[in-house]
Amino acid sequence: MTDTTRAVSGPPTLQRGAIGLSDAVVNTLSNMAPVEGIFIVVVLVAASMGSLTPWAFMLGALAIFMTGWNLAQFARRVPSAGSYVGFAFHGGNAVRPGLGRHAAAFIFYLSLLSAPVTIAAVVVFLGSWLQTAAGLPNIWWLVISLMVIAGTLPVILRGIVTSVRTAVVLFCLEAGGLLLISVVILARSGHSFTAPLHATGGAGGFSGLLGITFATAVSGFVGWENSAGLAEEIRNPRRVIPIAVLSSIAVVAALYLVSTWSAVSGYAHWLGPVKGMARLGNLTNAAPFLELANHYAPWFYYGVVAIGVISPAACYLAAVTQCSRWTYASARSGLLPRPLARISPAHRVPANAIWLYAIVIAALCVVPYWLLHGNAVTIAAYEAGIGTVPILFVYLVISLLLPVYVWRRDRGSFSIVSHVLPAIVAVGVIAYGLYEFVLPSQPPPANRFWIYIAAITVLALAGSLVIVRRLGGTIDALGGVAPAEEQDRTATAAADPAISSFCPPAQPAEAVGEPA
Repeated sequence: MTDTTRAVSGPPTLQRGAIGLSDAVVNTLSNMAPVEGIFIVVVLVAASMGSLTPWAFMLGALAIFMTGWNLAQFARRVPSAGSYVGFAFHGGNAVRPGLGRHAAAFIFYLSLLSAPVTIAAVVVFLGSWLQTAAGLPNIWWLVISLMVIAGTLPVILRGIVTSVRTAVVLFCLEAGGLLLISVVILARSGHSFTAPLHATGGAGGFSGLLGITFATAVSGFVGWENSAGLAEEIRNPRRVIPIAVLSSIAVVAALYLVSTWSAVSGYAHWLGPVKGMARLGNLTNAAPFLELANHYAPWFYYGVVAIGVISPAACYLAAVTQCSRWTYASARSGLLPRPLARISPAHRVPANAIWLYAIVIAALCVVPYWLLHGNAVTIAAYEAGIGTVPILFVYLVISLLLPVYVWRRDRGSFSIVSHVLPAIVAVGVIAYGLYEFVLPSQPPPANRFWIYIAAITVLALAGSLVIVRRLGGTIDALGGVAPAEEQDRTATAAADPAISSFCPPAQPAEAVGEPA
């Protein structure tokens, strides 16, 4: 029986080999949402770093690149739609047989409880941004947010190609718009072009990078792991995913460098170095790029408004697409009810998992609206802070597990430089960021983030303990690995039908040195 026959007569699977390198890279870039990141984070960083703000993002990029490197090492050995849930399974088993079930279940429930919260913050920002720019009554940010969720749902349900290609178009628009306004500001900033080379404002020099500032700069890169969840739909995932992860971090770092450099130079030229940095770092300055556009390029003012909408829309689209994949992969191993592992026969997407995210994210817009009196800024701050920290913890766990996994399962390729040093850097950076994010000494509402984060962690731990005891070996389906090379897919499937379905009782572990 051929692979094609099984695809038709058996249960539907994800659309294998549907997207390539460029699609994977740009979908990841869309998830990272550089415009939204800059619009939200630049003021917070500038308050401490002043004119040296661009360098905070460059150091943050270097740190997150090490984290991306660790995930890429897993992806080139054990690519799966399970993404870091699958990586935790393999890494945990490398530490001790059976530990992988507990590690994977904990990482999954931690991600499931936090990812929708983070994505909801993106949608709340979008609604608030457009409502404020249009001068509409406050209720409209909620209406706009719900309209975005409803409007993007048919695109995501249409199939991986439609979803990714839409994200590609949106990213090109947001990146093009950000580069355009940045270049215009730089071209008109005169001698202030060199302002980021001289310390002015903030806490004075690089001392302002300590504390929450560095953690905030690092958090601006969240989303770089997007392509890992699309492993079963990517051609040659072992090659493509590492390239997509690392190149996306590099591209966003470049965008951050150009845009923050332009913001510093623009304000320094407009108001003078001291007053300019004070204005850029003023926490009441909610939209510095709108202010800069109004001064330097009023003809593009509404263009900046537009990219402020496009960026979170692209982020939402890309994030739900990939989150639904690792949710689906985990559900087929029993970590969620089986209906959430069903694939739509028509478009070959995990439709039930997609609907789950849409409903939960909508609820995370509506419920806080009533609880927090419709204050979109407070809601977005709560959700972004609470949802981001568990994701950073997931990054930390994957980085901790990598050296052990490679040493025990692929010792022939083990290297201190490739597998130990990046892990040490990543663990150090992320641990520092986690510590800063959960300190109760932060200004409100961040001083209470630790309470909600602790609750999420306890729930995830309790859920993992219960489900592992209940399911036992069923969870081992998380060990499923996508074929190493797309051109060998048919031959691989013929040799082992379980591999073809990506839900094997016997994974192709020998490819990475795992005992059969």
